[in-house]
Amino acid sequence: MAQFRRDRRFYGTIQRDCDNKGIPFVFGEIRINVGFIYSRIDNQDNLGQKLDEMAFLILHYGVNVQQGKTVSIIETDFFLK
Repeated sequence: MAQFRRDRRFYGTIQRDCDNKGIPFVFGEIRINVGFIYSRIDNQDNLGQKLDEMAFLILHYGVNVQQGKTVSIIETDFFLK
């Protein structure tokens, strides 16, 4: 993947929790353009990398504006790949 610009900043929330087996994870949410990016992974460093990658795809390839099928879960629409 292309190099990320380090002059961009995104702000959001990070939450730490454990699943039902006691395995810890981190969950992140950031607002970008008119939507949100969500990710859940094993540690904060990996979370930052995944959120950076998703932001890059949205900003450079417009993946969040592609037409496709969505499903509504608790009054929130999720894009299906």
